[in-house]
Amino acid sequence: MHKAKIGHREARIRPWGNSQGVRLTREVLKEAGFDEKDTVLEVEVEPNRISLVPKNKLTPFQKLFVGYDGEKTETEPLWDEAEPIGKEEW
Repeated sequence: MHKAKIGHREARIRPWGNSQGVRLTREVLKEAGFDEKDTVLEVEVEPNRISLVPKNKLTPFQKLFVGYDGEKTETEPLWDEAEPIGKEEW
């Protein structure tokens, strides 16, 4: 899934205490789809790129089931074609 870029903005890195900071306007946050409730963000770091994403409140175990609706998944065709090797009962 490829995300389309909506717009470009310029920001400056400025000293903030003993760290560096970037201020984002309300409009930029709104355009990016952030909500006022999104106060904790995950920072993803790549060479020459820093991405901010809302922190997912799901546990790693819960993330495994995102999109699962409780229905039994279909068997893969490979298993339908497999022949028993030992004393398995199909």
